[in-house]
Amino acid sequence: MPMSYESQEDLVLIIDDEETIRDGCRQVLEKSGYDVITTGDGSEGIRIAREQKPNLVFVDLNLPGMSGLEVIDILLADIPHIVLVVITGYASIVSAVESMKRGAYDYLPKPFTPDQLRAVTKRGLDHHALIIEAERLRAAQEEMARDFITFVSHEMRSPLMTVQQSLESLRVVAGDCLSDEANQIIERCEKRIRNLEDLVEHWLNIRQIEEGTLIRDKGILNIADILLHSMEDMAPLCEKRGIVLKSDIPEDLPAITGDRESLVRVFVNIIGNATKYTPAGGTISIRARHDDYHVHVAISDTGRGIPKDKIPFIFEPFYRVKERGEHIEGSGLGLTFCKRIMDAHAGKIEVSSEEGRGTTFNLRFPR
Repeated sequence: MPMSYESQEDLVLIIDDEETIRDGCRQVLEKSGYDVITTGDGSEGIRIAREQKPNLVFVDLNLPGMSGLEVIDILLADIPHIVLVVITGYASIVSAVESMKRGAYDYLPKPFTPDQLRAVTKRGLDHHALIIEAERLRAAQEEMARDFITFVSHEMRSPLMTVQQSLESLRVVAGDCLSDEANQIIERCEKRIRNLEDLVEHWLNIRQIEEGTLIRDKGILNIADILLHSMEDMAPLCEKRGIVLKSDIPEDLPAITGDRESLVRVFVNIIGNATKYTPAGGTISIRARHDDYHVHVAISDTGRGIPKDKIPFIFEPFYRVKERGEHIEGSGLGLTFCKRIMDAHAGKIEVSSEEGRGTTFNLRFPR
């Protein structure tokens, strides 16, 4: 079920140790129709924010005891979608910039006028409203995706199987009566059906990852063994396409915790993806190393590379890097699957690439 992001309408919290500032802000904002809570203590402000969930918080940086920057760090960590505006009367712009680097939305330098206060408040609350609307749309999109996957699982798998069986029956019944052209048409139909079956399977797997049902039993794994197994699976395809597959995998790699089958699929998927973009005579390399905290795996190819402006999108569903008029086989969900599996293993997957010189996928696993 989508999360609820409702909060009290236009509630503003002011945390400032100067009573005149608090009272003045309260009077100005209440006259403008806002609900206002004030306090002069950082710890008390945190308690109020946790209980009341204000949309907008003004935080004075120069608080006694707990600093304003500490308050900002805690509120941003504890309260989703909160909008923070810094009130600063010392160290000027330097402190304001530091607070905004930590996540504050805006700043209000002392002394300020009622009009300035109202303008910053309106901007902050408008920003909060946009955040909430974006979350609502995201939740609605996720709900639609879940509904679509349910539809796919119940309404598409059975018809696809029926069509596949019918084509197989046609071959048997027709025997040698089919012309070469008719056989080619049947083969193309079977290929498209397999592509649709792969698409359905990937969608269902992603749904299972999100529900926590695909990876149920994690165990202690030898990642070197998993990498070698994955390379064995992909060796025939690489040989067929004239691509050299090589590795540099130390025998003393530390163990990781995870699901063996899903990780094999991650490595096979990435290597298989590399074969689509690496020409004959090229190389795919698998390297592994470790440090005190992580095991690192790099899968590199000498293919054509990925344009820099397309790299941020490659883990999005159905996104494929291809040139105009080019057909790339696959569901477009393979890298999405890899990203979700890595997330489920508390790992990380990143990509670096240079056009004309190849691509490297870097995977990191906790030891």
